[in-house]
Amino acid sequence: MVTRDEGRFQEAHWGWRGECGLELVVVSMREADRFHVFIEPMEVDHALAHLGLKDEVVEWRADVGVRIPREGWALTRMDETGNRYDVAQSPERAHVACFARILEARAHKQSCSVEFRGPPAHEEAAWKVWAVIRQDEYGNRAEVARLQCEQGARAFAEVYEADPRHKQTYFVEPVAPRS
Repeated sequence: MVTRDEGRFQEAHWGWRGECGLELVVVSMREADRFHVFIEPMEVDHALAHLGLKDEVVEWRADVGVRIPREGWALTRMDETGNRYDVAQSPERAHVACFARILEARAHKQSCSVEFRGPPAHEEAAWKVWAVIRQDEYGNRAEVARLQCEQGARAFAEVYEADPRHKQTYFVEPVAPRS
């Protein structure tokens, strides 16, 4: 956790990685009594489940309007009357299986299944990583976060770029994945 106190503005940053491999960054804005979660768009529901939050407390989601891929691992839920519906989809089976375990532990009379849909995703696309870079007025650069979704990384950078308290510039660039 990193904290920063600039007079009346207090901010705390947490980086978190679940046993299933899900990674997210949480930024708490104390003066606004709210926080931002930075995560791959297709993993929002999975992250909310880990954080113990219900969708109705969420004010804005970066994944709104993002087309759900037709390929990858799908989490399908079946209610007590036999109705089935897709809850989430991800190229990562471990993430979908973890999300299924969380939901099954909380749900009454509902079951979840993890199913593969379509051919395997192209390996090269799975290895594309986007870094959010912070650069100060002297040209010093620091990597703030890494995300597999360019749109999510750009949203992360835009939040910081729009805040007048930050004297740095934030931008996104592709990087090689960590091994």
